[in-house]
Amino acid sequence: MSGRSPRWFTGIQYPYEANFADNTWAQIITACQKRIVPPTWKVGDQKAMTIGGTDYLIDIIGINHDDYADGSGKAPFTFQMHECYHEKKRMNLAATNEGGWTSCDMRTKHLPGILSKMPTEVQNSIQEVNKLTSAGNYSTTIVTTADKLFLLSEIEIFGIVDRSVNGEGTLYDYYKAAGSRIKTFNGTATVWRERSPSADYDYMFCNVYSTGTSSQSDANYDRGVAFAFCF
Repeated sequence: MSGRSPRWFTGIQYPYEANFADNTWAQIITACQKRIVPPTWKVGDQKAMTIGGTDYLIDIIGINHDDYADGSGKAPFTFQMHECYHEKKRMNLAATNEGGWTSCDMRTKHLPGILSKMPTEVQNSIQEVNKLTSAGNYSTTIVTTADKLFLLSEIEIFGIVDRSVNGEGTLYDYYKAAGSRIKTFNGTATVWRERSPSADYDYMFCNVYSTGTSSQSDANYDRGVAFAFCF
């Protein structure tokens, strides 16, 4: 608490700092668990988190955007890595998008491995939210998965469908600013992965290119990872 006095928001007193970055992750988790959205915490606010010994900035990318998988309502905040994780990952060992997001290696192996390196209080507090993604292999069927860590879809980043299938969510407020789509890996702008299977090829997933534009590449290519989550 840094010795600061409690703040008042909408007539309720609770011990959270008006400046998002001044809060501990424990305070942020508690606010989410109580479904509180302090009026001074805004999309684009950032706070550092140590994951596997490396410090990363975490952005607020959405407020009341994602649905909890247990049906209890909206997650107050959605968070995402500002830059990419220090290891690039592939979507699948083979060049295929069959099985889509649901059964890909990124979702079933790589992201759970990263989750295990996050702070214990964070691991224990991340909640599953429903994510919508096409089934892959040219399918237009939309599948709902319950995810703790997840990649964003094309429409959640760009607000339009270019290389993916309709129905994979809605644009996050954070990405209404085009410059925010550029992410770096070890300080250099890089291609980063989306969870969207390509609508046109059975061996590709969609990406954000290093210039911040829409792209796609083979599922077995290593690309940057900038995952999202909710408490």
